[in-house]
Amino acid sequence: MGKTLKEKNQPQLIALILVNAIVLGVLLEGLKQMALLFDDLTKGNIATLGKLIAVPSALALVIGIISWAFPRRWKEVLIFWRIEKNCLPSNRAFTVFALNDPRVDRRRLAEKCGPLPSDPAEQTRLWYTLYQKNVNHPAVEDAHCAYLRYREMTALVASIMTAFAVASVWIHPSLRALTFGFGLIAAEYLLLLLAARNAADHFVSNVLAIESAGTDVRSLLA
Repeated sequence: MGKTLKEKNQPQLIALILVNAIVLGVLLEGLKQMALLFDDLTKGNIATLGKLIAVPSALALVIGIISWAFPRRWKEVLIFWRIEKNCLPSNRAFTVFALNDPRVDRRRLAEKCGPLPSDPAEQTRLWYTLYQKNVNHPAVEDAHCAYLRYREMTALVASIMTAFAVASVWIHPSLRALTFGFGLIAAEYLLLLLAARNAADHFVSNVLAIESAGTDVRSLLA
């Protein structure tokens, strides 16, 4: 059995946390403390090396907990900034994406599916049916994997910001370090948000394009 999409994304999620931990650790503890840590590593300090080896396993556990602790609905609100029930791009699949993507043949879709819906909930239901038919196509799987990756990263960055705020209360970094830290996390959040939105748009569009093209030319869209 192959890896699930979540398992494929886990190395990138671990890397995200490690990079943030190092950068924010420097801001909170200072470069001197981080230099001492790296000095221990270069000298082969067994205790430090043991902790370092345990870090990826601990982070994998943290990622798994956060992934399941945060309801999917909350993650979608963090990305799309909409509190209504139907905030996913699939609720505009046939009224927006099918019109704006030149790869999508609306006439052929209508021939296959009947009159294309305009109600958001109906659009999502029909789009999901088409997705299930094309779930294993490389273009669909790649876009879906990218969306899940950036969705989880966005949720992780929100958690990192909370952890940074709590740590700041105990460590009392300088105002400059505090401002830079929160600014860095905010910029990271906005960048990941845009990546997640674009991946979601491609996910929706790819399903429509592949379905409307037909089985004979689907490989052209991979």
